[in-house]
Amino acid sequence: MKVDGELANMSASRKVNEMSDRLYVGIDLGTYQSTIASSADKMHTIETVVGRPKDAVARNFLGRDVLFGDDALKNKLACNLYRPMAAGVTQDDEANLAAAKAFVSHLLETVDPEEYDEVLGVICSPSHVSFTDKSNLVATLRGQVNAIMVVTEPFATAYGIDEMAGSIVVDIGAGTTDIARVYGTFPTDEDQVTITEAGDWLDLQLMELIKKKYTGAQVTKDMVRKWKEESSYVGGDTREVTVKLSVEGKQQVVDIGDLIQEACGLIIPKIGNAIKKIVAGADPEYQPILRNNIILSGGGSLIEGSAERIASEIADIGDVKVWCVEDPINSVAIGALKLASDMPDDMYTSIN
Repeated sequence: MKVDGELANMSASRKVNEMSDRLYVGIDLGTYQSTIASSADKMHTIETVVGRPKDAVARNFLGRDVLFGDDALKNKLACNLYRPMAAGVTQDDEANLAAAKAFVSHLLETVDPEEYDEVLGVICSPSHVSFTDKSNLVATLRGQVNAIMVVTEPFATAYGIDEMAGSIVVDIGAGTTDIARVYGTFPTDEDQVTITEAGDWLDLQLMELIKKKYTGAQVTKDMVRKWKEESSYVGGDTREVTVKLSVEGKQQVVDIGDLIQEACGLIIPKIGNAIKKIVAGADPEYQPILRNNIILSGGGSLIEGSAERIASEIADIGDVKVWCVEDPINSVAIGALKLASDMPDDMYTSIN
């Protein structure tokens, strides 16, 4: 009996060692920024941008062949910049595919995968992607992880926060807003909708409003995004938001608070209509449950007052409850990691 007990202990120990030699990762590859979470309790968020030196002089000046995230942006005048995940999927051209693969490799390096025998990952995509887009997504990870599972961003959020019993998750990202009905299983295509009115779209609306009000204003997407992230709001009284603008080469301090409010307000009806479509397509017995558990996530959910304004926008369909997740930036990656750890091996696709 003692020998049997020792063998059992050895077997249990071997299982523990085998599991410790496997790293699980959850990856949210976003248009604007990407997050990775690992079973080794590591999590990193990096802006989804890749920079390559423009010429030999730039290469010597920078001292490296490729730059990522903030490093690339700080040296953008000496680099050709790539945002390989526009609209939430890998761009289908050689330069962007190479940039995406390099970026994913860099993102994975932040969680030290070389310390493990194998790496299994759940990677998240918008709700509706083509076969080509999904193939490109898989290609970026080939040779870097042993096996993957691709799930949609709203579903990963719902799984991570244990809202699987009946919910509608609205993930407002930079490239897309993805909405899904969730009720205890993987959502089908019919359970989900993707719209392109999202953070980048909002930035363009704000840029146009600024240029219209301040003729000759010189603004970039990065400037507008920064102002939006610092001061975005909808509803209530108009607030003062002063920024420094270059107008025909002259610096001016101007108030864009009313323009931020107007731009942010433009996205509310777009999201509201998409939510109504998702509710209408559900089993009528479940519609009240879904209406009363609408969850906002993603960077766009940080717009102050967004939950209240969306609730007001869709109030004509019945009683509704709209709320925001506590950690909207990381919720997708955290949910993907939880899913990666929970799912059996036969749910993964080997890509060695």
